[in-house]
Amino acid sequence: MRLDPADLGAFRRAVHGARILVSTHIHPDPDAIGSALAAREMLVQLGADPQVILGDDVPSRMKVLPGSETIIRYPQHPVREKFGAAVILDAGNLSRIGEPAALIAPDAVIVNIDHHFSTDGFGALNFVSRKAAATAEMLYEMCRALDLTITPDLADNLYAGLLTDTGRFRYGNTTSSVMRMAADLIDAGASIFRITDAMYYDIAPADVRSLGAVYSTLELFADGAISTLFARLDHLVEDPDAVVDTALSIRGVMVAVLMSETWEGKIRVSLRSKSAVNVALIAESFGGGGHEKAAGFRMRGTLESVRERLLPVLTDAVEKLRVKDAAEES
Repeated sequence: MRLDPADLGAFRRAVHGARILVSTHIHPDPDAIGSALAAREMLVQLGADPQVILGDDVPSRMKVLPGSETIIRYPQHPVREKFGAAVILDAGNLSRIGEPAALIAPDAVIVNIDHHFSTDGFGALNFVSRKAAATAEMLYEMCRALDLTITPDLADNLYAGLLTDTGRFRYGNTTSSVMRMAADLIDAGASIFRITDAMYYDIAPADVRSLGAVYSTLELFADGAISTLFARLDHLVEDPDAVVDTALSIRGVMVAVLMSETWEGKIRVSLRSKSAVNVALIAESFGGGGHEKAAGFRMRGTLESVRERLLPVLTDAVEKLRVKDAAEES
């Protein structure tokens, strides 16, 4: 990816000596947490004074990441200052970071670093590449362009983002550049076995019990092309992405959906596609966003009512794709 030297120079000047808010989207995944922590270390190397502040707790499996203990949750932890500069990572728009947005001064310099299909370029400086596999890949390229040192801690955080946003290097966004980056991070000291175990193979017993209940709600629609799962409050799991990925792996399924109840009363919808159905566009139509193959949104209602609204849209997308494929074959 190409990084504009003028933008990099402006970034270096904007952050040097500044007190900076670093934040990412609510309900953060490993790319979000890893990127926030990596950005924090990069900013220190650039002479800044950064603080990572999130609107949610750090999920337990991500507490293995270096620096995670320094993260502040707001507003549960009171923060009274207004930041004159902010680096926002892996968030399609500023509202996605939740409560910490209130800590950004009206005249603050905002730097947006992202790779989502739906990003709206809200920063004074925007480092965005929709071709990047992860925001961690964006930060890696910035490290190289800014001649920063990739320490073992920085390598750990970047590797966590790259590993998970490529689905353990099996999604279509796994390019030769991604594999070269992974090799560079290993050479820099990334603890790849410890991180992989924490992200995928360190599951709480309660989560394993919940998985059985969630999988029991499986239903198939559109002649087996759409799979849906429900996760009720008493069967929530820490890693919903793994659950919806399993629903997508069912033979014949083109689009998978996990609908999860949340404590704030909304339904969290996670969409996955292994076909030409662009779930980012579908998520955007419901006020969310994401990638072509992985996206999501939130909606008020019950699990059943949200599915009732979503299914016609998904079915229409699947049927259009079937018609298109049939036309190309004839």
